[in-house]
Amino acid sequence: MIDIHCHILPNIDDGSKDTDKSLEQLKIMEAGGIERVYLTSHYFRGHYQYSREEYDAKLAALQGSARNAGLGLDLQSGFEVFVQPGIITDIQEKNLCLSNSKYLLIESELNGLPGDFYSNVYPMLKAGYKPILAHAERYVSIMKKPSRARDLVDKNLYIQTNAGALLGYYGEKVRQTAWVILENGWSHFVASDDHVRGDYVALFEAHRMISERIDEHTANLLCKDFPAAIGNDDKIPYTYVYVQRPKGKRRKGILESIFG
Repeated sequence: MIDIHCHILPNIDDGSKDTDKSLEQLKIMEAGGIERVYLTSHYFRGHYQYSREEYDAKLAALQGSARNAGLGLDLQSGFEVFVQPGIITDIQEKNLCLSNSKYLLIESELNGLPGDFYSNVYPMLKAGYKPILAHAERYVSIMKKPSRARDLVDKNLYIQTNAGALLGYYGEKVRQTAWVILENGWSHFVASDDHVRGDYVALFEAHRMISERIDEHTANLLCKDFPAAIGNDDKIPYTYVYVQRPKGKRRKGILESIFG
């Protein structure tokens, strides 16, 4: 499996604060079958803002510590970019993508995607980036109307779902929304969003639950195949599931009603 969203790089955002704790978490991940990890630290202008050189130095240090600890995990660079006016400049200048791809993990205000959200995303699309909206199920506007996730996919955004959301870690409404998004084929990635505050189990359990509730093929698409495509910057389909709705009972025409 591949985890495209976590905050395990220490001392840079609200995630891990200690290299030893990061290594403990990475050991659990590798033992459970994780092969590649994108270390997506928050990038939020005015809050979590740093130079690319600072990020790269911290990444190289953790990669070295992981090797010394005998870990074989492929630790890749990545960011979770907060969408705001003008952020395209930071993205381009600092290459705030997932490793060397054009895939870009983005987030917004959890109390509801703001009115200018898409107008700030559009420059990313125009420049050739491939935005992935992190934890779509947690935005209030999507919780109120889950089909808004489909609307974003129709506008060429990818959707990422938190594994913990599927397990109910964020409350029942978020859990329900996450499953609606998955079961309609509006999610392209399931990831941990791990902040090193507890045991790393959610992604493993989510893969099992998706296999049982939908099928193993879908679980592998979301946790393995689509995440693997990022490594080569391969095209991931926006639509990969076609939901066939059951047909309602056909109403009889007036002649049928009279004559049978």
